[in-house]
Amino acid sequence: MHKANIRRTLCKAFFSFLLTGAVFAGALNQPIHAQSGTVYVQAEQQDGEVAKLTVNTKSVKLKKGATQQLALTATYKNGTSADVTALADWSSSDNELARVEAGLVTAVDSGKVKVYANYKGKKVTIPVEIDVVSKLAANEKKLTLRAGAAEKLTITATYSDKTKADVTELVEWTAQESGIVQIEKGTVTAIGSGKTKITAKYAGKSVTIPVEVDLVSKLELSAKKLSLRQAETEQLTLNAVYSDKTKTVATESAEWTTENIAVATVEKGVVKAVGSGKTKITAKYGGKTVTIPVEVDLISKLTVDPTRVTMKAGETKTLTAMATYSDKSSDAVTDKAEWTSADKTVASIEGGVITAQKAGKTTILVTYGGKIVKVSVTVK
Repeated sequence: MHKANIRRTLCKAFFSFLLTGAVFAGALNQPIHAQSGTVYVQAEQQDGEVAKLTVNTKSVKLKKGATQQLALTATYKNGTSADVTALADWSSSDNELARVEAGLVTAVDSGKVKVYANYKGKKVTIPVEIDVVSKLAANEKKLTLRAGAAEKLTITATYSDKTKADVTELVEWTAQESGIVQIEKGTVTAIGSGKTKITAKYAGKSVTIPVEVDLVSKLELSAKKLSLRQAETEQLTLNAVYSDKTKTVATESAEWTTENIAVATVEKGVVKAVGSGKTKITAKYGGKTVTIPVEVDLISKLTVDPTRVTMKAGETKTLTAMATYSDKSSDAVTDKAEWTSADKTVASIEGGVITAQKAGKTTILVTYGGKIVKVSVTVK
């Protein structure tokens, strides 16, 4: 009886051992079901043909020196899945850019590379970007400077992972025209005048900023028109208006010219009336020009008093000539006018004084400033 009990105990123990082993072996290949879902247990050895491999991310974007752990899942043709991250064969297309070991990607240097995972005849590729810049942006879209002035530019790089960083001191700076500006580590110094462009390059991307130095948008004169008398002078003031809306006096720096030196001359904005007539004064500065019309002794009307004279032979009579100018002023021009007689044998004239010679009729012509007045003379 005692021996029979021993045999029954040994049989139960052996049966339990076999049942526990079967359950454990099955657990290695089958999912464990729980209320939260299906949990996959990593197997050191999974039988069956792999249908596909999948990675937990489609791409990796890292900064230099950073790491990211990838997870690789094998889906078998029998419908089961298992994490095979530690079992796969991992490799990098360029170990100088990125290394990978057991799915752990380490960013070594900036650039683009690919990481491969191989397992049971299947292969999956994961693109990796390290410090890859998607765009560069400057803190200013345009610079407007005066000669001698300086301004600091800041360059921000936006990476493929959407992060941003100030790369001002890392970029390569170039100026299209070195005679207009100088650039060093983002500091732009204006040394000339004109238009140019500054370009910042970094990680295969570039951004360009237009620059204007002492660029004159227009010139302004202190007068729109001059009406002068002979020998009279007037000082003009020239203002240069820059693209940044500031102004500066450019009177002495400008180039001044006159259209007709017989009418007026100009030097550093000082206009001197020389002779009667019309001319134009032009000022040039910063690639811009401005012109002002000038009238010298330009009369709008000439009057003579009287315009009809009756005299006896031997008599004299004085005529008076008055000029009214375009500026509405008037002046006696008797001594300046030109006097002529159509028939000097009847009456002669000099300086506005008529001398009757003999009986008859004649006409006196008075000319001044382009105007002519006729005076009828009768000698009895």
